[in-house]
Amino acid sequence: MNYSNTNEHLYDDIALWEKTDGKELFTQMPLAEKKTPKILDFGYGFGENLFAVNNAYPEGMVYGIDCSPVCQNEVGEKITARGLKNICLINKEVHDLGDFENASLDLVLLYDALHGGDGKGKYMLFEESYRVLKAGGCLSILPVHLSNWRDHEGKKKTYSLKMIIDEVQSFGFEYAGTCGQKGVHWEKCHTMYYIKKGNITFDVLEKVDVMNFLKK
Repeated sequence: MNYSNTNEHLYDDIALWEKTDGKELFTQMPLAEKKTPKILDFGYGFGENLFAVNNAYPEGMVYGIDCSPVCQNEVGEKITARGLKNICLINKEVHDLGDFENASLDLVLLYDALHGGDGKGKYMLFEESYRVLKAGGCLSILPVHLSNWRDHEGKKKTYSLKMIIDEVQSFGFEYAGTCGQKGVHWEKCHTMYYIKKGNITFDVLEKVDVMNFLKK
């Protein structure tokens, strides 16, 4: 896909990604239910993955959780403007996934959502993802900020991909590999330090292999 790669048209490029490469990324997920899956994007941020996964599965149901009022307002306005009826936002800080019943989801996205804090949130998300996913359901991770992950004791460690695989598999998942398309780390698009520099283009955004795990 050819992006304009100018700072001026960065958000046009993001919208294009949501309809093309982003859509392709999510159609490559190892899902048993391809027609009408139920999907959760935890920490949806400014909605790039939320809209891309919705483009991939327009007859499915997409849920998003985020506690940022800025993100809530911006994404909510986009949903209304685009007339989307199958995206449901859960706008609050959560300490579990109690809004969802056991074995009720087909895909959970934990993209740029597992670093920082005291580490407890990471393990909650692994445990709760296992609970809410159906048998054979997919947990998909975008592994970024690996030097800022924490172990069970809350100690900061630089995680390797093997460490992530071993840790997630200990919660009852089986590693299913990556997709052909890479995920995108969107942080620079929304960080004032980079925005003020005025030199952010689509090509400079970090592209990362997603890691997919299936619930046994």
